[in-house]
Amino acid sequence: MVVDRWQNDDKIDDIAGELAVILGQVYFSVLRVEPAYNRVLILQSKDRPDSAGTYMNWTAYLNIYASCLTESGQRIIRERLSCRRLAASAQNGEKRFSFDVSYIRGGHTNWMTVSVLFQWSGPHICAYIMTEQTNQEHLFKSIIDLYVYNTFDYFIYLDAKNNSYQIFNRTALGAPFLPAHCEDYAASTVNFVQGQVIAEDREMTFREMQLPHVIEQLERHGVHSFYCGVQDPYRGYTRKQLTYRYYDRETQMILMSRTDVTGVYLEERARQNELRKAQRQAQTDQLTGLLNYRGALNQITDALGCDGCSAALLFIDLDNFKSINDTLGHLEGDRFLRQVAQVLRRQTRENDVQCRVGGDEFVVLLREIADREQAGRCAGRICEAIGRMAPAQNGAPSVSCSIGVAVAPEDGSDYATLVRKADRLAYQAKARGKNQYLI
Repeated sequence: MVVDRWQNDDKIDDIAGELAVILGQVYFSVLRVEPAYNRVLILQSKDRPDSAGTYMNWTAYLNIYASCLTESGQRIIRERLSCRRLAASAQNGEKRFSFDVSYIRGGHTNWMTVSVLFQWSGPHICAYIMTEQTNQEHLFKSIIDLYVYNTFDYFIYLDAKNNSYQIFNRTALGAPFLPAHCEDYAASTVNFVQGQVIAEDREMTFREMQLPHVIEQLERHGVHSFYCGVQDPYRGYTRKQLTYRYYDRETQMILMSRTDVTGVYLEERARQNELRKAQRQAQTDQLTGLLNYRGALNQITDALGCDGCSAALLFIDLDNFKSINDTLGHLEGDRFLRQVAQVLRRQTRENDVQCRVGGDEFVVLLREIADREQAGRCAGRICEAIGRMAPAQNGAPSVSCSIGVAVAPEDGSDYATLVRKADRLAYQAKARGKNQYLI
């Protein structure tokens, strides 16, 4: 009973008046439009307070206020708020909608949000229209559109506990990722991986998108991100980055985004290709196309470290090569060196390493040999092939080669040790009469 007396004593006499004051602080205007009669009842108007409680022709009212808007604002408001359009929206079952329009004041563009709420009154519809200034809200929306939706292909609100999600799609980049609403994230993931992800990335992508794995990564790192290739029916191959972050850790609500990084990926791949090309050029002898000293050092060192089995290093020193340059000229000498390079390619295997390490000095690494005899047979074939070569002009001095062979790991396990031993053996072969090899 005490409560009842307190409520009765403090009863507000003018509820409508207090509501009008509050609404007046929030909205520019509050209107009740009756499309069937093309009239509006002005419930509240900050610009024209004296008009409150009066009726006006709705088309005339629209024209008055449209004149204050920008050209695009005038077009939008006349289209969306005409009697015909309001009636059609209500008949189609719309209950409410809103949109933004711009106007100029003080030399600056300002934004206003128009909200429409439909209410049936007997056989006719009433549209309650409220307008409010939303400069800051519009700025936030623009920032989201520009830096979120225009950056991401898709933005997903994922309910990990219930295996469901809602997707926000604001760009047209790429093929569809997932249906807009789904109660089975796991099944949609399978469809996406099988239908769009390139074959070599499917296993990895499926693993990275599994919810238990996503949760585990979020708990460890706070963010889970990976890249995969997607085959788009319009653009062909595209590269995507998928990123997961917690929105609400306690309820396992997750924000997931997909970003198109094809341009960055292709640019980086082109840069890596150029880098590899430059590295190859820096390690290639320009005359013969074989590896140069730097390339020999790098590749033979890598091969000796990786193979883990027997290999043979052949040091090949041409005999009497200087006489070709002296009698026939350097062009003929260059031609002869290119022929020697062809001999080395033909007499060795594709996975062996062929190098020119000096003016008339070559190195070959025979990988994974069975025994020393195999290395000796290869050295013999090289000696025979180079011995049969002759300069282009008759009567020119003949050229042969002396070869020293060192075997890994017995004679050494690194390039420097093996090449020193093979070089000494080649020198001994030359001293014994040339055109021969020594192991």
